[in-house]
Amino acid sequence: MTVWLLQLVLVIALCNVCGRLAERLGQCAVVGEIAAGLLLGPSLFGVIAPDFYDALFGPRTLSAMGQVGEVGLILLMFQVGLHMELGETLRGKRWRMPVAIAAGGLVLPAAIGMIVATVSKDMLAGDAPALPYILFCGVALAISAVPVMARIVDDLALNAMVGARHAMSAAMLTDALGWMLLAAIASLSSGPGWAFARMFLSLLAYLVLCALLVRFVVRPTLVRLASTAHAARDRLAVLLCFVMASALATSLIGFHSAFGALAAALFVRRVPGIANEWRDNVEGFVRLVLMPVFFAYAGLHASVGTIDDAASWMWFGVFLAGGFIGKFGGSYLGARATGLEPRDAMLVGSLMNTRGLMELIVLSIGLQMQILPPKVYTILVVFALVTTALTVPLVRLTLRAQSRATSAIPGAGK
Repeated sequence: MTVWLLQLVLVIALCNVCGRLAERLGQCAVVGEIAAGLLLGPSLFGVIAPDFYDALFGPRTLSAMGQVGEVGLILLMFQVGLHMELGETLRGKRWRMPVAIAAGGLVLPAAIGMIVATVSKDMLAGDAPALPYILFCGVALAISAVPVMARIVDDLALNAMVGARHAMSAAMLTDALGWMLLAAIASLSSGPGWAFARMFLSLLAYLVLCALLVRFVVRPTLVRLASTAHAARDRLAVLLCFVMASALATSLIGFHSAFGALAAALFVRRVPGIANEWRDNVEGFVRLVLMPVFFAYAGLHASVGTIDDAASWMWFGVFLAGGFIGKFGGSYLGARATGLEPRDAMLVGSLMNTRGLMELIVLSIGLQMQILPPKVYTILVVFALVTTALTVPLVRLTLRAQSRATSAIPGAGK
C-alpha cells in the first residue's frame, strides 16, 4: 500500500509540473503529461536510479497501478464518447466537408502506415501477427485526438474560424471510423476464419443487447432518478455500474474493455443532464488522478533504449514523416476538394495532426493485445509526442501566414 501511494504522489506531481511547464512553453498540457510518463519510465528514471526505479515501478509493484490505469482508460473512453457530436456534424448539407476531410485524413496516413509496417515488419516486429500488425500501424498513424484538439482550439481562440470547426467535426468522424477499424483488427488478432467471425458477431450481438438494455432499463432508471433528493449521486452510481459492466462484457468477448466504455457512452449520451453531471462530478477526478496514472503506465512500457540502433531510428523517422505528411496532406486535399480556401485548409491539416491522448489509448490497446511489440510501441509513443508537440507551433505559423496575407491585401483592414 505504501509503495502504491508513493507511486500515485510521484505520478500526479510530475504530470502536473510537466503539464504546466509545457503550457509555459506554449504547448498543450497533454504534451508535458505524456513526456512525464516517459520520464518516469525506463527511458530516464530507470537509467538514473535503477534500484529505486525497480523498487518503485518494477514488475512486482505495478499490479495496483495497472488496475487503476485500466479504470482510467475505461473512464477516459467513456468521457470521449460522451462528447462525440456526430449527429451535428452529419446534419443537413454540412456533412460534405467534414466527411471529405475525415476521409483524406484517414485513408492517406493509414495507407502510408500500412506500407511502412509491411516493409519494416521483419526488422521491427518479426514475431508479431502480420495482418493485425500492418492494419494496426495504419490506424495508429491515422488517428486524431479530439479532446486535445478542442483544447488547442479553445486556448488559441480559434472557435470562430471555419477551418477549426471543420477540423473538429472531421476529427470526430476520423476517431469513430478508427475505433470501428480497431474493433475489426481486434477480431482478426483472435485468428482467421471462424474465430474472427465469432468475435465480430459476438460484438454485434452485444451492441444490440446493450441498446435494448439502455432503451428499456438504464435510460428509464436514470430519468426516474432525476427527481430524487440525491439525483446526481444516484444517477452517476447507476451510470458507473453500467459503464464498468459494459467494459467487462467486451473484455469477456475478447475485445478490449475500452470498446465497452465507448459503446456505453454512445448509447447514454442523449439522456438529459448526464453529460453535465459527469462533467461536474467525475471529469475533474479523471483529469487530475486517472489521466496521469494512465500516462505514467503507458510511459512505463515505453523504453527509448529499445530503439537501440540507427536502423530503428531511421524507421522512427519514416513513421514520423509518413504520419505527419499523410495526415496533413490528406486533410488538406479533402478540405480543398470541397471548396475550403487554401489558408483554412492549411489550418485544418495542422489541427488534424493532433494525436496525444487518443493515440496513447490506441497504442496501449495494441500492446495489451500483443499486436505491437515493445520497440514499435515505443516508436509510436514518441511519434505521438512529437506530432502533438508540433501541432501548436504549426497552427501559430499558419495563423501568422494568414495574418500577413490579409494585411497585404489593399483595404483588407477597412
